Amino acid sequence: MFFKTIKYIQLSIRNFPKIHFYLILLGFIVLVSISFLSNLELNSASKPEGLLTEIPIDQLIKIEEENTQANLPIKKEATIKRNDSLFSILNRLGIEQKNIFQIINSENSNLLTRIKIGKRIKTEINESNEIISLNYINDFKSGVRVRKEDKSYVIEEYILQTEKFKVFKNIIINTSLYVDGLKQGLPDSVIMDLVYIFGWDIDFVHDIRPGDSYSLIYEEIYVNGEKKLNGDILIAEFLTSKKEFIAIRYKLKNGISEYFSLEGRNVKKAFLRSPVKFSYISDKYNLRRKHPIYNQIRAHTGVDYAAVKGTPVRATGDGTVVYASVKGGYGNLVEIKHTENYSTRYAHLDSFYPRIKVGKKVKQSDRIGYVGGTGTVTGDHLHYEFRVNGKHTNPLTVKFPNAKPINLSEQEDFSDHSMRIFEELKNYQNLNL
Repeated sequence: MFFKTIKYIQLSIRNFPKIHFYLILLGFIVLVSISFLSNLELNSASKPEGLLTEIPIDQLIKIEEENTQANLPIKKEATIKRNDSLFSILNRLGIEQKNIFQIINSENSNLLTRIKIGKRIKTEINESNEIISLNYINDFKSGVRVRKEDKSYVIEEYILQTEKFKVFKNIIINTSLYVDGLKQGLPDSVIMDLVYIFGWDIDFVHDIRPGDSYSLIYEEIYVNGEKKLNGDILIAEFLTSKKEFIAIRYKLKNGISEYFSLEGRNVKKAFLRSPVKFSYISDKYNLRRKHPIYNQIRAHTGVDYAAVKGTPVRATGDGTVVYASVKGGYGNLVEIKHTENYSTRYAHLDSFYPRIKVGKKVKQSDRIGYVGGTGTVTGDHLHYEFRVNGKHTNPLTVKFPNAKPINLSEQEDFSDHSMRIFEELKNYQNLNL
């Protein structure tokens, strides 16, 4: 069978047309040539890659970077705590004691004995845990610097140059003074300053309505082109449905800055209009009110401010604490005597501010306690009373005495200043229309 097959193949080759045979042979040679040339190109293309792997350039770069990083100073910082000294702080940061004593014994090291709790110290340290540079930051623009020169240290105070830029804002109230202010890009701290400035004349809970507005010019403070903080309000105008209020910042000859009306009347009053920020009045002064618990007519001799439990309560005026304890239906009560004629009461407090006790002197806006629900109440709120000559008076309508106006000797200078800044505000407002 095998031999028959061989003979059959031989017979087929002899009878196969020679032209076809040569064409098939030529095609086979072409295919082999193409395959060989392709392998040759691939091998030649791989040669540069092989050369690169033989020369570890990337490894050399990595080594160089590691060497550079090893020489970079290590940055460490600490916040100054109670009873801290320069030695204890640097020791805590791991500085060699020999190096610490070297700084302490340097000229002008006494500048670093005035460090204050809460301030920061930033350092740059080498691989031997020695100080390269140190910066005690007093505030955003000043402090004390320590730098190494040869084998000694140079210690000096510094004050950075600051720039002030004026910013104008005009806010129409739709939701609230605070929310609408934030929406227009007014910083939180500036809104709080505005509330403080007008807090004697405006009850921001009771007096504000949608459509009221306020305009102001305040400062932004920059150091080396970087904004560091929001500065003072220079002028503010508040328009309610009932009245217009203007406050202009003016630096007195004694160096103290206060806010005055265009006529030179001090905006500050002896009392704040409200003891709680951003709450609402849940019950007004009413001598014929029906008591919600006893269900009978009982005089409501104060104003109730509804607020969340724990909301801070502030003293509405300077004075002395004459009572700070539990008192019947009042619950936890603080009473402050301001003058012979004026006193205030703050009732239903959840708790007292830790430093509040009988005989303690307080300043206007000082924290005295926290809103709660102690005593005879139906819910958390602050009950606030205002007394004149021992008699209950409506805190919402009583006329508060003013602080001192502009001194006659400063009246002319203030008048020039107030007109300039007022015209500037009006120009901004016109451009904003």
